Amino acid sequence: MKTQGYVKLISSANTSKKSIMELNILPGEKTPWHYHTLFSETFEVLKGKLEVGKDKNIYHLKEGDKATIDPNEKHYYHNVSEEVCDVRVTIDPGNDNFERAMFILKGLANDDLASNAGTPKKFLDLVLFVYLSNSKMVGLQKIAEPIFNFFAKAAIKKGHLNKLVAQYCK
Repeated sequence: MKTQGYVKLISSANTSKKSIMELNILPGEKTPWHYHTLFSETFEVLKGKLEVGKDKNIYHLKEGDKATIDPNEKHYYHNVSEEVCDVRVTIDPGNDNFERAMFILKGLANDDLASNAGTPKKFLDLVLFVYLSNSKMVGLQKIAEPIFNFFAKAAIKKGHLNKLVAQYCK
């Protein structure tokens, strides 16, 4: 049986200065290189191991280790192990769109609507996740960013985001 992804909101941007979430990163789950403009992101490994790329460095975090990514700093994460990795992620300042993005992402994965790497399979789900999480593309992918933003805003107007929020952000 497939291990289910989870997100637990510890502190919300709606009630606190920071968004703090605990979540699991399944074996093989990863993000491409990206950056955020609105907040810093701190990963603290609670259980397991996590590879984090930060600028030109690669860190192999284990239980108790932390890595903070500053705004505009290029980074990725990847669970290269065979074990589930539990992490606490702190977003500073808090961001309720990022919180929603994480609930949607894990919900899609649990419904088999994301790849093994954790990427949403449907284009509209993907563009909404990228938009909500303030993920900015790097390298050649940067060319696609205006297209992603266009489709994300159209999906929001057509109510697709509201459907995802109703389904996964309870």
